Amino acid sequence: MIEETATVVAATPDHIWVEARASSACSSCGTQDSCATSSVSKWFGMRRQQLRLPNQFASSVGEQVIIGVEDQVMVTASLAAYILPVVLMLGAAIIADVQGMSDKQQAGIALLGLLLGLLGAGVLTSNRRMNRYFQPQLLRRADTFTLRQIEFKPFTGDTP
Repeated sequence: MIEETATVVAATPDHIWVEARASSACSSCGTQDSCATSSVSKWFGMRRQQLRLPNQFASSVGEQVIIGVEDQVMVTASLAAYILPVVLMLGAAIIADVQGMSDKQQAGIALLGLLLGLLGAGVLTSNRRMNRYFQPQLLRRADTFTLRQIEFKPFTGDTP
């Protein structure tokens, strides 16, 4: 399960709207000061995304909650978004080659296959039944826990 902390920005008795900041991997990297990718990431900024979820914990505005998506959902979404367009593009290019088309025609057919794959991925992930499948779930309230100090005793050898 992939989990993320989100903030409740609006609430009714039935639903809450949560906002999670989409951050890049660069925000946790130690070399982000000298990396060109990090510079580009900072230029585009952080995106905010709001989701509507059932209010099963009677959450209120300002509260921190944990939302999650099953691993299998992420695999399915990745396959739909990345693999389907590429497979259709390659399949269209192979069919165009077998038909004896010119290179320009093959490129055009391959581009058409890619566009059909992207369209198919969009249709697959946006229909009503699949929309519920891809919807993140409200898992729990974010715990505010306290850290307790651990006292370490110096090593004195093998004697207890």
